[in-house]
Amino acid sequence: MQTDQRPASNPVWDFVSAPPDLALPDFSAFTPEHLHDAARRAIEHQETRIARIRSASTDPTFANTTLQLGEAGHPLFRLQALVRVIEANLLTEEWAEPVAEVTQVLLQARLHALLDGELFSRLEHVPTSELNPVDRRRHELQLLDAVRAGARLDLESRSHAGEIIAEIEALSSEFTRILRQESHDRALHLTDPEALAGLGETARGAAAREAAERGVEGWVLPLANTSQQPALAQLTDPRTRSELFAASLSRGSQRGPGDLREIVSDITTLRAALAGLLGYRSYAGYAIDAQTANSPDAAGGLLAALVDPALARLAEELATVRERWSPDRLEAADISHWVQRLVAEESGLDPARIAEYFELDRVLFDGVFYAAHNLYGVEFSERRDMPAWHPDVRVFEAFEDGRVIGLVCLDACARPGKGGGAWMDQLVSQGRLTGEKPIVTLSLNLTPAAPGAPQLLSPDETITLFHEFGHVLHGLFSNSTYPSLSGTAVPRDYVEFPSQLNEMWAFHQQVLPNYAVHVHTGEPLPAAEAERLRRARTLGQGFRTVEYLAAALLDLGWHSLDPGDQVTDVLAFEAEALAATGLDSLVPPRYRTTYFAHIFGNGYAAGYYSYLWSEVIAAHAAEWFEAHGGLDFEAGSAFRREILAPGNAVHPMTAIIDFFGGVPPIDALLRRRGLDAAEPGGSGTGGDPAAESTTSAAEAGAVPEVDTSGAGSPDDEDAHHAAPAPRGD
Repeated sequence: MQTDQRPASNPVWDFVSAPPDLALPDFSAFTPEHLHDAARRAIEHQETRIARIRSASTDPTFANTTLQLGEAGHPLFRLQALVRVIEANLLTEEWAEPVAEVTQVLLQARLHALLDGELFSRLEHVPTSELNPVDRRRHELQLLDAVRAGARLDLESRSHAGEIIAEIEALSSEFTRILRQESHDRALHLTDPEALAGLGETARGAAAREAAERGVEGWVLPLANTSQQPALAQLTDPRTRSELFAASLSRGSQRGPGDLREIVSDITTLRAALAGLLGYRSYAGYAIDAQTANSPDAAGGLLAALVDPALARLAEELATVRERWSPDRLEAADISHWVQRLVAEESGLDPARIAEYFELDRVLFDGVFYAAHNLYGVEFSERRDMPAWHPDVRVFEAFEDGRVIGLVCLDACARPGKGGGAWMDQLVSQGRLTGEKPIVTLSLNLTPAAPGAPQLLSPDETITLFHEFGHVLHGLFSNSTYPSLSGTAVPRDYVEFPSQLNEMWAFHQQVLPNYAVHVHTGEPLPAAEAERLRRARTLGQGFRTVEYLAAALLDLGWHSLDPGDQVTDVLAFEAEALAATGLDSLVPPRYRTTYFAHIFGNGYAAGYYSYLWSEVIAAHAAEWFEAHGGLDFEAGSAFRREILAPGNAVHPMTAIIDFFGGVPPIDALLRRRGLDAAEPGGSGTGGDPAAESTTSAAEAGAVPEVDTSGAGSPDDEDAHHAAPAPRGD
């Protein structure tokens, strides 16, 4: 921490200690000193109140111990959420070091509370037999957090566990910082206009503006966070594709200041050591034990169940490419280009022309908001008088029955200092105990339109907007007593389910016609084009599923190390792990090790399988909605009440089983991805309902045995921490 001198007034502390009702802080007034001072105050608040709990002469109860501990940590809980928003959206040079320092200090404070022996003893002796189910779960999860941090270890081992967790967190923050700079520095700079052959006008203009902003001639293609780059689909010059692809794959793996291999080695070694200290065979065992999957075998089993269907479909896709176009070469740098060309031809879609029907505001107001209103009865109104953390951010009030239930902050476009990808977070978590209503954030990385031009979305960007808004609804509709159990504070392998479900409305026949109109003529999207859009969602899924599976299995490989193991050659380990999957080496993982921010910077360690695990439930739920009339308010209200509103106050799989009448099978997932007929030797033309698989989720590795006794500690979406999320109420 820096100087102990405190600012006369502190807007950061004002926001986290006595937050106004549904109002944003004045981000423009924040300084690094405010952040440091707020951290000191939050820690003092926690320490003072924990001292009172420890010194109490009365026997421990839920009220005088568990609830008081939650109150002690609430400002810290609020400050961590604010720091996440700054780190993800505003990590300029001014803020990078203060954010890293404060993150470490807050982590240490949280670990100090979790590993406090006297406090843990009181928690263990709180009687729970008379508690209502929600209070009992709140208490059990508080205990679980402490146990998973090492509270049951001896004093020396507890101290060692805390040191390991803190070091992992520091390395993860460093990984994120270096990768952001490395991705910036390895962007592809082109000066020959012929090298951009095939690139659309919008993308070419964005590349020219990027070059101008960097002060160089020509064009710059910035790197997305994934292996495959958006421009690869359009570029027709194989040499340019190779250069762009090589730049993408090389991130973090070359000697120099951007080399992330040593950090990866250290993080995975430390995680394995922590798991061993806590009695687990591997970090995967430790991490997944707190999720709904329960074990690495269950998570890996689901991934393995998709390997053969995905490879079969990929083989069909590549065979069709070779037959149809006989490309001079078909290397790893070319696969995305040719598969996207196949998808375009099979679907009959012209992506540039289709984008003219997807203007951002029309998609948002008449698509995303329209679906939410018809399903759940919620309405949205923009607050142009409410500034957020950047002038680009738009703030919306969510209304129900004439009352405001929360705020949504939309940060749509890419800019320097902002993380890549798309995410949602809870700046303020709903809680009846605190009286706080939710304030949620939604961040995208759209390429900004040229001045005066409309902001158009691709079909994929449209789906992403619907996806992230599913997370938003999860946070907005929370109806929890405790902020630490509200909204998206659910196990990592469940949190993606509501967002993946919300994707179903993007091109749905009851939603698409309401927003898909031509940006210039106002003509509706032709019905034939709409049908092609829906069909396109199952095209190219062999390629997409293989690259996802490769990343998910690579993640499990890294986190299956035995305690004491250390990988000295990161790239060799990656090659061996990928070879063991049996997947096609022509398709690299969606994220290679050295830019796999999900698992080394963003809380998904041993958890990237979560997207597929959640999609099993989402696909089943989508078919349930269709069976109940699609965009139906009665069905939406029941789903909101029983699934979205409880958050983690009820074990998520208990809620799913009660609502749907059992564990969702894998069949709907295969249909959703168009893989239900993609068996070796299959025709790949779509599913024959009479021949559909009846594999259960249990047989595929999904929730083989549902443990609803005291389940997983929740991690907030895109939170950056190596231990369980804090409990602050």
